[in-house]
Amino acid sequence: MTTMDDPQACPDCSATYTLDDNYCRKCGMFVAALRPITPAEAHPSTAAIVPVRGSLPAPMKKAATALAIGTALQIGVSVAGRMLANQAAHSLVSAIATRPKRSRNSRTGVSRATPPMRDADTVSETLTIRRVWIRRG
Repeated sequence: MTTMDDPQACPDCSATYTLDDNYCRKCGMFVAALRPITPAEAHPSTAAIVPVRGSLPAPMKKAATALAIGTALQIGVSVAGRMLANQAAHSLVSAIATRPKRSRNSRTGVSRATPPMRDADTVSETLTIRRVWIRRG
């Protein structure tokens, strides 16, 4: 009869695990289903309650940590980018508003006889480019 501390081989990756493990520590396969049933487990009313490991298997812990770090970095970069863009826009607007206006005629010293254009409109465009890099593998 095998005890809980005897090492077993994972059928998926051949790594060793003990019978008290729920998942393989190398590939994450659910190995708790491979445990032999003992007479105490056959009758649950007489079996003692044994706590099962409450944490995630090792591959899931790594994935959850990577997902949390990636999400936090993406939010941080997004907020910092918006703050920098707003700050640049405000400084540009204030620089344009405080700049003294000069006419073209005062720079060249030549007066022009043509009056300014009537019914002319000013057009301003804002172009935002977002580049997303996805690294796989």
